[in-house]
Amino acid sequence: MEIFNLVNNAIEYIEINLSEELSIDEIAKVAFTSRYHFQRMFHALTGFTVTEYIRNRRLTMAAEELISKDCKVIDVAYKYGYESSDAFTKAFQRLHGTTPSALRKGEVKIKSFPKLSFQISVKGGSEMIYRIVERGQFKVFGVDFLTNTVNDACYKEIPEFCDGIWEDGTHYRINEFLGYPKMHMLDGIHYDFHEDGSRRFLMGWEVPDNKSIPKEYTMLDIEEHTWVVFEDKGKLPDKLLVEDVWRRIYSEWFPSSAFEQVEGPCLEKHYWNDNKYESYTCEVWIPVKRK
Repeated sequence: MEIFNLVNNAIEYIEINLSEELSIDEIAKVAFTSRYHFQRMFHALTGFTVTEYIRNRRLTMAAEELISKDCKVIDVAYKYGYESSDAFTKAFQRLHGTTPSALRKGEVKIKSFPKLSFQISVKGGSEMIYRIVERGQFKVFGVDFLTNTVNDACYKEIPEFCDGIWEDGTHYRINEFLGYPKMHMLDGIHYDFHEDGSRRFLMGWEVPDNKSIPKEYTMLDIEEHTWVVFEDKGKLPDKLLVEDVWRRIYSEWFPSSAFEQVEGPCLEKHYWNDNKYESYTCEVWIPVKRK
């Protein structure tokens, strides 16, 4: 798949320029994709944000230089983009669990964060069901919180958030406000993405034309987009079914598709398939454009 070769080229570009100023825009150009799409793809494929990967590689190379070369800590700090010895020492200790000075003085254990490389692996798998939807601007409202994709924290925090609004009655009050059944599952909206992996997640509904939304809720305007909508089915205990859908989108569909993600919120929708609430269908909506 060509995208894997392009991401490898981008990683090689990062490697060559670790001691230089690195711009995500320039890195994305090497992969012949937009900054926004590259960041989403990179994190989905590696589990790291671009800036996190660069920082870890720089600190790995810095440790190797401090061990193998007769150089000053401050010189290594400047080389890898740190403006002061203190800032370098704090970052170094967070990754390696020791300080640069302690590393120079004796035998201590450090971590090595190797350069990444992607290889194509062809496997027999299940089909992915999707459709393309053109949709105009609309608004959503609900309750939200700040989460993060670093170390897959969002996959733990989002279910906890959803359970919390069930338990405190917020989920029921939103459905009641719109006249919907109590058990209707709210839509999930990922938005306000940042380079450090943080994002906001909102649970709510589309704003009806005839409703004035109370100020206690967060309002979000969603622009007109072309959407690719993925669908999968599961049983009630499969709480992380949607997590698998997200991973397959970036590891299987985007690398071989004629589309790339554009900036904007992503939606998750859940539909019960029967009156016993034993099985459901989940959908993931991603705004895209043709390459």
